[in-house]
Amino acid sequence: MKTSELKACLKELGMSQGGDKGTLECRISKGEESVKLGLKTPDGNPVHQLKLAKLKPYAAKAGISPIGSLDEIMFEYIDFLKKNSNNDNGDKGEGDDSTKAEGGNASNGKKPDAAGLSSRVLQLAEEDDFVGILNLGGVGVTVSSSVAVLRKAYLKLSLVLHPDKNQSDPKSTTVFQALVNAYERISQPDLVADGPQARNAKKKAAAISRSNEGCRRTRVRCPRCKNPWSETSVEGNPDYFYNFMMTGIKSFNCATCLLEFGCMTALHDCPFCRHSFEYHPSDFHRKITCGRTNNNNGNSSTCTKEFGFHMFHCSDRITKNLKEEVREMREKRATITEQKQRRAESFRRRRRGKSDANAETAFLLGLTNECPRCGTSLADLDDADEIDHLRNCNDETKITANKRKKDATEDKKNEKKQRQELQEDVTAKAAWDLLGASSDTMWMLTDGALQKECAEQGVDVKGKETHEMIAGLVGSRKSLELTKYAGKKGRTKVTTESLPSSLHTMTEKQLRAVAASHGIEVDRKARKIDIIQLLQSEQEKSNGPLMITSGGDVETTKNEGNEGSNDEYIDSDSGSESDYEPDE
Repeated sequence: MKTSELKACLKELGMSQGGDKGTLECRISKGEESVKLGLKTPDGNPVHQLKLAKLKPYAAKAGISPIGSLDEIMFEYIDFLKKNSNNDNGDKGEGDDSTKAEGGNASNGKKPDAAGLSSRVLQLAEEDDFVGILNLGGVGVTVSSSVAVLRKAYLKLSLVLHPDKNQSDPKSTTVFQALVNAYERISQPDLVADGPQARNAKKKAAAISRSNEGCRRTRVRCPRCKNPWSETSVEGNPDYFYNFMMTGIKSFNCATCLLEFGCMTALHDCPFCRHSFEYHPSDFHRKITCGRTNNNNGNSSTCTKEFGFHMFHCSDRITKNLKEEVREMREKRATITEQKQRRAESFRRRRRGKSDANAETAFLLGLTNECPRCGTSLADLDDADEIDHLRNCNDETKITANKRKKDATEDKKNEKKQRQELQEDVTAKAAWDLLGASSDTMWMLTDGALQKECAEQGVDVKGKETHEMIAGLVGSRKSLELTKYAGKKGRTKVTTESLPSSLHTMTEKQLRAVAASHGIEVDRKARKIDIIQLLQSEQEKSNGPLMITSGGDVETTKNEGNEGSNDEYIDSDSGSESDYEPDE
């Protein structure tokens, strides 16, 4: 079938018509399957016609991760309803004990058995069967599965096994740690070391060169114009820029449309089937399969060929310059992000409850081209007919069609925004890892990256602000390294290198995050200037008092005889003569 015929078929089904030919064919297959089985939501809405915003709550209730595109969530939800439909038509009341123990949904729609699932996780953890643990949620996982699939399996199980949801189980924390360990072992097998102390420094191994056997330089395309990135010498990008792109350290501009994009917003093509697949920076040091199902002449086949990602040589000098550039870039980015959030929050407060009224007023003044109710264009109306049109705009068919159009536009906008936020989280995390992943640079991380770190470390983030999440992470890391931090009273040394260069231009929220990264508690009533003075005083304590020697050199020393003193000592040669002669 031609692409136009596929889109016409999707239009009849009431489904989205965007994407390449393979995506359209797969979407039609699932849509026809949903229609044939009569799959509907508990409210009676056809599943295949749901928009992303309305589909997410149903998916979450079914234990399906609401993170992903419309097709991914919808396909999983259709499979879930189809499975439950088959169970309802089969032997009701004859449950499979192994299915219940592994967290499968019963035919009556009850939640998975958390106790049985926990015992199964602990049993598999003793056997080091990490793939088996992630497969307990019903998501098909293999060693070569992409990080996107692994994360879905992990999130699905975490909804059931999180300690906050199993407070009566004394082993809930151990179970959840086993789940996190299984996810890390499969997603990053070469970077996970044994022992809790090595776990916090696991990213350091990423800088070591590795073999490129079975690896390829995969095609990366611009998400706007779909043109390949950095495949010609015209753009002037050296080969090692591919490493920076795929690890999420930097974003680049398209040479054609000048759009800035990174690895999470770019389009990645499989080197074998040439179809796009979902990529995550954790896949860079792994060999994966795209797992794409292709329909050719009615025959469906899945791409199962393994491939890795080529790692180009990068000299130490370039890496050193990159670290300086990344640190400076993260400081600027943090300020820009904070400003955007403040403007967005101010805009939401001003526009709260007035969107419809503002849209109609703008239509009457000729500031918008379409009617906010039915979508009729101003070009179809005569002058001064806007008021009469609004008074008589009661065509339910047109209003419903326009509402669907607006919902589709809003879903697309939200999906794009979610991708951009995910890209920002990945870039911040990659920059933090490149700079050593130390506690005193946690202020670089975005809220999304912090929440992910807290989830992996088992730190509660419910209702916490940025500096509170950082304080929890710093405390968790220090509790795992008691010998290293013994006698330091919970604080990290404050140095010129650990503090951002733009300290005085930061907001109060960012300064609290910097203080929390160094283990410094700040009073809730403290102002911006108070936090800056506190950080500077801690920096002076770390540097110690100054001593000017007879040679004129300034040395930093510690007064061992009087630990509480911050005086400056000036020593000189008693036998030296001064050129200064007072006036008589």
